[in-house]
Amino acid sequence: MANEKFLQREIARTLIKHREKAGLTKEEAIWFLGTSKDILNSYESGKLQYMEPGIVADWLGQYGASQAVVDDARAKAKWIRQGNPANWQESAPEGFTRFTQVESLAKAIDIHENAYVTGLFQTPSYAEAVLASNPNMNKDQQRTALGFRMQRQAPVLERPGGPPRMRVVLPEEALILFKDADIHADQIERLTELNKIEGIDVFIAPLGSVHASRGRSYRIMSFHDSKDPAVVYQETIFGGQYEADKSKVAQCRRLFSATLPVAVGLEEWRNRC
Repeated sequence: MANEKFLQREIARTLIKHREKAGLTKEEAIWFLGTSKDILNSYESGKLQYMEPGIVADWLGQYGASQAVVDDARAKAKWIRQGNPANWQESAPEGFTRFTQVESLAKAIDIHENAYVTGLFQTPSYAEAVLASNPNMNKDQQRTALGFRMQRQAPVLERPGGPPRMRVVLPEEALILFKDADIHADQIERLTELNKIEGIDVFIAPLGSVHASRGRSYRIMSFHDSKDPAVVYQETIFGGQYEADKSKVAQCRRLFSATLPVAVGLEEWRNRC
């Protein structure tokens, strides 16, 4: 039930967040939505086992949430009702299923991103904006990719026993990309919440900084079983690829270790801004 509970809490947090953004108290929302106190509380508590996808989507729509947020919450409610939130992997773009299976089993993940916030940490609105910038994807492909990107977060971040040990270096450019939009504030808030989780550390490579990993996006994954070799996953414009060669994995580890001293912790970065 770990994934189901995670999705329930995520929907509840989303409902509360957008009710408050709409400037409504619980009492005002009951009247605004035309519901009852008990029903509103059951949804916002995160303990309601089966949330109605239509109700979740309708409430968020009335609160003024973006279509990406509405679609994401509706999809999560559907997966809960189907009794198997892991079904999200079935909608993965071709070639990505193997990647998500590996990533959810990792003991530790070191991530360096060159342009955007890593997909595991993106909010629905941020992900939607990034996907919309891809001229090689039509609207239907963007919606499928958005659903996949959001749903792959649960098996990694809310798996039994806790998430893997994660160190994530993001470029400052990724955080100021949508600075004048709500996307920006929501994404910073999401990163701050994740940074508080034990074992997850978010670092920022300052704007214009020169470091060993500049221009590269990769993640290094290691596993509990000593028989499973560490792997590197890299992304290019032609797709993603794995590299398990020990010397190449070691080379990426050296790149990551050389990059960390240049980056600053998320809280320090926020205090500077």
